[in-house]
Amino acid sequence: MRIGVVGTGLMGAPMARRLTECGFVVVAYNRTQEKAAALKDDGITVVEDITSLITLCDRIILTVTDYKAIHSIFFGENNSPALGNKVVIQMGTISPSQSRELNNKVQDSGGSYMEAPVLGSIPEAKSGNLLVMAGGKHEHFEQSLDIFKAFGEDPRHIGPVGSAAALKLSRNQLIGALTTAFS
Repeated sequence: MRIGVVGTGLMGAPMARRLTECGFVVVAYNRTQEKAAALKDDGITVVEDITSLITLCDRIILTVTDYKAIHSIFFGENNSPALGNKVVIQMGTISPSQSRELNNKVQDSGGSYMEAPVLGSIPEAKSGNLLVMAGGKHEHFEQSLDIFKAFGEDPRHIGPVGSAAALKLSRNQLIGALTTAFS
């Protein structure tokens, strides 16, 4: 199975490297090509356009900044991806409504969608100690469990699309409140 990683910034690059360490074949794409170049040294194939990544990969992991970036990469002006038999796994932090909208767009393009936001940062991404919260169909969760376990030892299926995004935002709010209280 080939896994595509879209977005090779602060979290995307260590997550792509972690997948290769766990034996997965990884293909990466980043809008700014220079940010993805260093991944070649780790045996990761870097492609210059999203269409190439979609063509080469069975699962596509999104680790880009926000919903606007996801939309521009996949569904922008000249983009109309054919996602037949592909599973798109959105792992960033977006709102539940944005995740449901993305789910609809991916399904309209012939693919399947899961959200799987994570709690943790770069050290946890490197060591495989992220907390993975997945939302979507349970069958897709089961099919992607090996991928999720590369990122964290106890991934959780939270419920339908939108539920994991909501949980992630609530956890972020709790962390923010605790940080403020401690300071």
